[in-house]
Amino acid sequence: MTAAARPTSPPVARGRLPLIGHGLHMWRRPLEFLDTLTAYDPVVAIHLGPKPTYVLTSPDLVHRVMVSEAADYAKGRSFEKLRDYLGNGLATSEGSFHLRQRRLMQPAFHHAHIAHYARTMADLATARATSWRPGQDIDVTQEMHDLSLAVLTSTLFSTALDEGLAAEIRDTVPVVLRGMYIRVLDPTNLWQRLPTPGNRRLADAHRRLRHVIDRLIGARRGSPPDGEPDLLTLLLRAEDAPTADTMTYQQVYDEVVTLLVAGTETVAGGLAWLFHELGRHPDIDRALYEEVRQQAGAPFDLDRLDRLPRTRRTVDEALRMRNPGGVTIRRAVTDVELGGHRFPRGTEFLFSALVLHRNPRHFPEPTRFDPDRWLPDRPAVPRGAFVPFGAGGHQCIGESFARAEMMATVAAVVSRWRLEPVPGRRVRGVMTSTNHPSGLVMTARPRTTTESP
Repeated sequence: MTAAARPTSPPVARGRLPLIGHGLHMWRRPLEFLDTLTAYDPVVAIHLGPKPTYVLTSPDLVHRVMVSEAADYAKGRSFEKLRDYLGNGLATSEGSFHLRQRRLMQPAFHHAHIAHYARTMADLATARATSWRPGQDIDVTQEMHDLSLAVLTSTLFSTALDEGLAAEIRDTVPVVLRGMYIRVLDPTNLWQRLPTPGNRRLADAHRRLRHVIDRLIGARRGSPPDGEPDLLTLLLRAEDAPTADTMTYQQVYDEVVTLLVAGTETVAGGLAWLFHELGRHPDIDRALYEEVRQQAGAPFDLDRLDRLPRTRRTVDEALRMRNPGGVTIRRAVTDVELGGHRFPRGTEFLFSALVLHRNPRHFPEPTRFDPDRWLPDRPAVPRGAFVPFGAGGHQCIGESFARAEMMATVAAVVSRWRLEPVPGRRVRGVMTSTNHPSGLVMTARPRTTTESP
């Protein structure tokens, strides 16, 4: 405890309501509410139940909680609620078990495997883009969700899902995500016990999703792929070097459902927001087209994607301004001091990449879409200020996978199409544990070789 620590309490965010606190804001308009928290620094209290949760708006404090002082914090109670749906995978596990699972899974995301996956990503993105027709109105969010699902299943299971299984995943994952989000926000734990239509839909969706994954794991165990192993095969073969232990069936299942639920929605949301911003900024879109056109010819493998610096900056800017992730919660396991305030053991802290990434103290004009803010000669961003995939020991293991998928998809689409906003369509952000645009319909216009930045 430092001498500077004060007994005063952090400010409370505006809009607190009797009994339910800020819960209604987080349920009905979470993105708008989180955006208001950029006005506070470094800690602000919100109420999602009888006890306050403290939102960290300072990059330095986020770095301390997630990295340099991570041993003083554990995953919050919200993660315990998620275990009913995600099991004890990387997203919800703790301590030595988490480290073991991460060690077992890390080889599946080695650079050599990402290079193999990138070719599949490029092929699928190209097939999706070439299926559109000139003048067609595209539901971009749905298209990106379907594409992300195809990428994940083709790399995870090295097979194209039949339409029945694909439809099951498309139907069930959003219901499970929304149900998990509502359950996390419920401070009373009463909602999950009520026989509401929403709860019945959630239980049915969870049952159907488990059935699909059981079928896919069973099929892969009985018939390993020829040639390059897929992600699921690597998980089934993974062996912990110190102990020679492998994953149990339940552990494999938990990791697969985590990858499937998190990997589909976050990448799809990030891509949809990116194309939304390109539609609003035709000059940036034209500049991307010129960069990609100069690399035209051979398929976009990982090496060629690495030669698209403007595209990479645009992906980073989309992840900054429209981060598709949700919120991260940590619980203090000992008395701590943060931002000059003392907090007892058991206090919960929350941070949101959306709040950090749109903080004007670190990103001037934070709501302006500006990929050039990532040019090498621009001022360095403080550590903890840009955390699109988390930080520390719980940083997303699939970051390189997600970035490769986003790059491959952008290259495939902008080389063929200019996606234009449909006049009169209202696009709004929706939070279902991930952030994605709703109502994003855009018109596909063919590229012409005369386009230039």
